[in-house]
Amino acid sequence: MGSMLFFSLNSIKPQRNYDGGSITNVTSDEVSGFENISLEVLKLNKGGSLEPIWHPNAHKIGYCLEGSAVVSIRTPSSIETFAIKEGDMFFIPEGDIYQIANSGERENKIIFAFNHTMPETMHLLNAVYTLSDSVFASTFNTSSSFFDGLKEAKKWDQITSSSLIKKSAQDSSSPFKFSIAESAKPITTKGGYLQIGTKVSLPTLKGLGILRFGLNPKGAVEPHWHTNAGELIYIVKGSTRITVLSPDNCVEVLEVREGEGAFAPASHFHNIENIGNDEVEVIAFFSHADPNYIGIGEVIGSYSNEALASIFHVAPNYFDSLTKPKQPLVIVPI
Repeated sequence: MGSMLFFSLNSIKPQRNYDGGSITNVTSDEVSGFENISLEVLKLNKGGSLEPIWHPNAHKIGYCLEGSAVVSIRTPSSIETFAIKEGDMFFIPEGDIYQIANSGERENKIIFAFNHTMPETMHLLNAVYTLSDSVFASTFNTSSSFFDGLKEAKKWDQITSSSLIKKSAQDSSSPFKFSIAESAKPITTKGGYLQIGTKVSLPTLKGLGILRFGLNPKGAVEPHWHTNAGELIYIVKGSTRITVLSPDNCVEVLEVREGEGAFAPASHFHNIENIGNDEVEVIAFFSHADPNYIGIGEVIGSYSNEALASIFHVAPNYFDSLTKPKQPLVIVPI
């Protein structure tokens, strides 16, 4: 798209392809304007499974776009295994090893955000192969010949075509999972709705959060900014116009459609409009577990007519007919 802030997953090829699926990363190499955030799309074919991995420098948050899967996370104190389906979000803490297996009959697609522009990945397979024969034998109380057999069979596939987790896991609750699509809509207007997947909904979150919202035709997100978080916007469906104002007064305006997205760094002024005839669905990832919000409505509403007249160089009575919001609107029109 020729922009520091916009990207299209439709034009970025997966960096890793396997029989069991693919992985596409969008980092600061692809979007130079990213700050403390990056994106990943995991596709698991039927029967596909992501091998055990962990990230030493980043937390990770996921949203299930399509299909179903079983997730297993090994934390320092427990093993969490739970099922996810379309509309669920889940959190993987920095350093915790995890696996994901497609549990359905069709493709499973998950979109992730990291709180790092260049996340690192460690692989259980590689970790085991660094062991000496004697260390392996002592750790697992076995013979060195057992380890020799593993080394002879060495094959590296980050995604396999056979499941690594029992797909029968039906645990619908976990401190690392939240069904955001099935959650309440604390904001609902004629313009659309908002659902919250931040620390208030999932207390285990660190460094990342999600807002899910829909925009009806002609609906818009109130122009706003977040002082403590960048916002990575991904369009699940529909057509939008996204505007981002930078501190150097550079204004980027682009039509962003399904499979595309944009990033607004912390405190950068931005807004989103539905410019199509159908409902828009958006997942917004934040580089903070509890992002704050300042809307243009409540900002303007906090100034007197005299102050506004001085700012905009008009007469004070020019603002007599202006409705001044006293609180954030978030989704407009109301």
